[in-house]
Amino acid sequence: MLRICALCILVGASSSLGIFLGQRLTRRLNQLKILKRMTMFLHGEISCSRAPLPDAFWNVGGKLPEPFREFLREVSEDLGRYAGSSLEQVFAENVDCHLKDTSLTAQDRDKLKELGGSLGYLDKAMQLASLEAYGRELDLAVEELAEGLPVRKKLFRSLGIMGGLFLAILLI
Repeated sequence: MLRICALCILVGASSSLGIFLGQRLTRRLNQLKILKRMTMFLHGEISCSRAPLPDAFWNVGGKLPEPFREFLREVSEDLGRYAGSSLEQVFAENVDCHLKDTSLTAQDRDKLKELGGSLGYLDKAMQLASLEAYGRELDLAVEELAEGLPVRKKLFRSLGIMGGLFLAILLI
């Protein structure tokens, strides 16, 4: 009886892992869409209101959900302290601090850090061009992920269930 319970727990745990991985893909897609909104808002703040970057980050942060709100507001506060750090350093540190527990991949976070580096030392036109280029990259990533999302979620669920059943058969 104990063995049957252990096998059921094993199958349940592996099935849950497959479902979790599928949900993580959905969360990543949503977070990439939030990053796209962030770039559009920053583009508007820089081009229309001509706000300096710390103010633009603060204003845009108020329009986004957590953890992106906290990330942008912290970048704004760090830039306002004039601690001698460049925007690239401040942006990268805050990406590592605030966005490490999101569903974004390491590659997603690295591209976001690159955006912070390109915003820090360029004129307004180049900043806007950098935001537009990053927005196009996000569009491609969102499109690619959304296209394969249902298939990949189903694959994760199936592999989780089949993997659990396979291990259960091996242990019998």
